[in-house]
Amino acid sequence: MTTRILAVLAEAATAPACLDAAEAAARALQDATIEALHVIVDPHALIAPSEEISYQELRELYEGSAQERAANTHRAFERWQKSHPHPVPQIPLKWKEMVGAEQATLINEARDFDILVLARAKNVDGVDALHAAIYETGLPFILVPSEWRLLAGTTFGERIVVAWNGTQACRKAVSGASPWLREAKDIIVLTVEEDGTPIEFFSEIIAVDQAQIQIRHVRRDRSESLGSQLLHKVHAYGADLLVMGAYRHNQFIEWLVGNTTRQVLANMDIPLIGAH
Repeated sequence: MTTRILAVLAEAATAPACLDAAEAAARALQDATIEALHVIVDPHALIAPSEEISYQELRELYEGSAQERAANTHRAFERWQKSHPHPVPQIPLKWKEMVGAEQATLINEARDFDILVLARAKNVDGVDALHAAIYETGLPFILVPSEWRLLAGTTFGERIVVAWNGTQACRKAVSGASPWLREAKDIIVLTVEEDGTPIEFFSEIIAVDQAQIQIRHVRRDRSESLGSQLLHKVHAYGADLLVMGAYRHNQFIEWLVGNTTRQVLANMDIPLIGAH
């Protein structure tokens, strides 16, 4: 069955990281397609509150017009293609651009795909795209640091840490990551003592050799945030991919009280597969 990957190229600066991640994700699959989507957020074509349109017009002073940003992103895409003429010959890759609001357009386009790929944002379009990916599309997503590259010797999905807490979001993330989990050399299921860990469910959701799976229980270290503790463990285990659920509560509560997901997203330096 074909896995349809949507690489969300919200901005030129992060396009290489996003495309590298889409390529890395596709390499592990037997049958995949990649579409690179850029949304042209043109204030003159938006149906939006006047404040939003004014803000988008103000951006032109610092970032160029929507058309200029789109042209820069397309040039970044073309440069990437020239340096990766046929990274995996059997994997189709195409460019698509649409005019509209970032979030609404992504939500609509995502319906035809299985997983989203994004790079950590540097501009407002990237922030809007990630917001839509997490809260609105219902799809699992791959997120990479804005400067991440698939360099020689870099691996993706060979050694995976699953931050398991038994929540519905965590289960969705594991389900979305199942194509890569099946191909992994090592899987470490990491649980933190305070969360409660119905580990039995994990083995039911993916068909992998149980010998590949290591279960690691750790005590909650109150000297650091849970997000920092998770990332320290991910590095200690030498993982190249982290799988975890994103956000347990609604977005206002998460913003108000702070949370593990935000800590991880702000500080991660390896790819992450998440779901809400």
